[in-house]
Amino acid sequence: MVEFGAGTILRRPLAFAGFDPTGQEDSASASTGKAIAHSIYQVRGPGTRALAQQVPGSLIDVIAPLGNSFPWPLPKEKAIIVGGGIGIGPVLFMAASLSQENLPAFVHEFQLVLGFRNASLIPLRAESADDSPMTLLWNQLLAKAFLATDDGSEGFRGTVVEALSLLKSSDGSSKDWHLYGCGPRPMLASLTTFAKTQQIAAHCSAEQWMACGVGACHGCVLPTTSGGFLRVCADGPVFDANQIDWEASLQ
Repeated sequence: MVEFGAGTILRRPLAFAGFDPTGQEDSASASTGKAIAHSIYQVRGPGTRALAQQVPGSLIDVIAPLGNSFPWPLPKEKAIIVGGGIGIGPVLFMAASLSQENLPAFVHEFQLVLGFRNASLIPLRAESADDSPMTLLWNQLLAKAFLATDDGSEGFRGTVVEALSLLKSSDGSSKDWHLYGCGPRPMLASLTTFAKTQQIAAHCSAEQWMACGVGACHGCVLPTTSGGFLRVCADGPVFDANQIDWEASLQ
């Protein structure tokens, strides 16, 4: 949860897209001794506009980390990591985490699938002076990702769930799929339906407006399939996909 100062009343929930505990600012520098957190966001209102106007050295007030995280795949599972729109931050973090060299070999077998309305919304392609290790890794992951656009302007024409159907039919892996998703709620609803149909394990990281960020105000709740509600900030943001009544959450 990030506070930007004058002009914004509530903190804004921003997911980590990467975290570097060593504080190495770029590929040539030594550690700063301070951890670096990365977020990917789209300017949509006064809060994100204020964030975009910050300059290196600016101080912002952050409460983090909050909530839980994606569970890791089992040795018998292949991680299928799916992101849509501005929901790609957490899934890039997941993919980057599974790419670490010091991990068991089985976790390195994953497929990253990213969907956007059109090619112009694919991030991290503008010329940038940022050559931090995390940005370089993001670009490597994007280069290997299966891309889908609604209008067909790049990659597969269609939704990420339609792309998953194609990938599932051609996947030669002997492992069970485990879906990890983050994106708009309609996408998560479709992803959950796909997982149920295919009898695939699935976890979703929910996008939701938040107020307090610590579970006190209950302003970020989602309806569950068993009745009642769960708080995205405190009980999530990651849920077993079958826990949430995604269709009811769209009403």
